Amino acid sequence: MKKLMATMICSLSLLFLLGLVTTIAQAKEEASKDDPHKTLFEKKCQKCHSMERIKEAHLTKEKAKETVEKMRKKEGANISKGDAESIYNYLGDYFVVPPSPPIIPVVPR
Repeated sequence: MKKLMATMICSLSLLFLLGLVTTIAQAKEEASKDDPHKTLFEKKCQKCHSMERIKEAHLTKEKAKETVEKMRKKEGANISKGDAESIYNYLGDYFVVPPSPPIIPVVPR
């Protein structure tokens, strides 16, 4: 019975967290529409990459920075170091995946 309760509590907590993350992501996406760096992002990144592709990449902050730097060095990208910083900050503010919450093991009694 205790194991069942612990499993149910963990499952409900996980569902709550997933719902919260989804709500936060939607709010951030809405807020991103007013960001002054959005135009730069659209001009430099979305000429080759769809927004869905960027969202589906599930980048962490570190991986987003690496990716922007890699793209900056590509032929024809025309992304300056300042542009790259703005793009990275835009991605970091609205589209990167937050760190995973710690996993708390359930110890059977």
